[in-house]
Amino acid sequence: MVGILIAFSIGLFFGLKGRLKWLKKIKPVLWSTVLLLFFMGYEIGNDDTLISQIKEIGITALYIAVFSIVGSVLFTSIYEKFFKKEKSK
Repeated sequence: MVGILIAFSIGLFFGLKGRLKWLKKIKPVLWSTVLLLFFMGYEIGNDDTLISQIKEIGITALYIAVFSIVGSVLFTSIYEKFFKKEKSK
């Protein structure tokens, strides 16, 4: 954890000083995300117990996604109905 905080602090320092502007051209966030997804897929593909349980995990993931979407829409609607009108008055 300390190593992550040190790396973050160094990156923040270089970002604030305006150094390493050439990094914007290669889009490091995009490529690190792509690499992360690749290695996650690789690890999942190598785990035989996880592959055998993929149906159960998929159903649970579907429930989580559906309830997250419904909750977000519901609470956003409630917020806009009760709180947005008060600010516009």
